[in-house]
This record gives sequence, C-alpha cells and structure tokens, in this order.
Amino acid sequence: MVLLQAACSSQPYSEVAIKPIFLQQHLHQSWQSSHRNFIGFPTPDAFSVCHDLSCHRVSEVSLNQSEWQQVRLLFEPQADSAQTERLQIKQAVALLEQLVGNKTGTGGDHAKNVLTASRQGQLDCIDEATNTSVYLRMMESEDLLYWHQSAPRTSRGPLSGQAPHNTASIIDTQSRQRYAVDSWYFANGQPPAIVLMSEWKQGWQPEPEN
Repeated sequence: MVLLQAACSSQPYSEVAIKPIFLQQHLHQSWQSSHRNFIGFPTPDAFSVCHDLSCHRVSEVSLNQSEWQQVRLLFEPQADSAQTERLQIKQAVALLEQLVGNKTGTGGDHAKNVLTASRQGQLDCIDEATNTSVYLRMMESEDLLYWHQSAPRTSRGPLSGQAPHNTASIIDTQSRQRYAVDSWYFANGQPPAIVLMSEWKQGWQPEPEN
C-alpha cells in the first residue's frame, strides 16, 4: 500500500506529530473519528499503536516504570559507535513489540501479511512503519539515542516497479546516512532489519532462510 504523507514540513521531525498513514479508502467519517485521538507525541506513559491491517484499529498503550526500564537497560552502556547503537535499536524495537503485544493482542502477529484466520491482531507494513516510528520517537525523546535521530516514514512502490511497501527510518547523525527500520518482514517480537535506505529503496529483502 502506498504511503500518502502530508507535504514536507520545515519543522524538525521530532517536533512533528506522528499520525496514522492516510489511505484514500479510509476517507469516511468513522475512520477519521476513530483516529482523531492518535497520540502524535508519544511517551512511555501514553502512546498509540496501529493494528488489524492498515491501521484499521488504534489502541492506546502505556508502559509502567519497570517495563520502560527494560528498554533503557538495552542502551547501557552507551554505544561507542553508530553500528553498535543500531544493534541496540533492533533489540529495543523487538522488546517493545513484545510488551505492546501482551497489551493489545498483537503478540501473535505473523511475518509479512500472513493471515491464518482474521485480521485481528495482525500488522501490515502500514501498521509496522507507524508503530516502529512511535517506538523510535520514544527512544529519542527519552534520550536513549546518541548516534541517531528518528526520521519520517517512507515508501517504495509502483513508480520504481516494485510492490508498495512502507518503513520507519532513522538518520545517523555523524554520517547523515539514512536507514530503513523495517519490522514487517518478521513476526512480532523479532528484531527489525536496519539497512541503508538506498538499498531498501532498490527493493531490499532479507535473505531467505535455508
């Protein structure tokens, strides 16, 4: 599904509210009403996540101090390089998916768009890109990131001859290289892929398992 974002803002991304991805088929009033209260500036105490495919449902979630401390500990000691911090980010996203999954019923989310029964509790790339962006924003606002900053969601698709796909992203503050943080290829609670955005845009996919 194609990511339809608002025009670029001159504000730093950290000061722009995160919103559910806007789909044309969701123009009806009921969707607008149900998503109006999406928490655009997430904190561990209160944040929103999308699920049930293409943000069909939004749940408000909170983490207690003990749960958020588990996330904090993944960034201790502070990474000595951007590469090490990307490994920490992978672990943190995986842990947050597990914690949130226990609260929202998304713990059984399958990799990609595999459905065994219904859409309930399942995430597509629109959900994954949004939720991972929420998690990255929380890491950034809680001063857990030293080598990176969160960046807007982005997409690849028909214009480049590929199937439509969305991802969250980060920027290496030293090299200024942008990376995709893609959770969609993996089941809930597994670390996302973090790959150079230039590679991701060219159609990157994980190597098939033997």
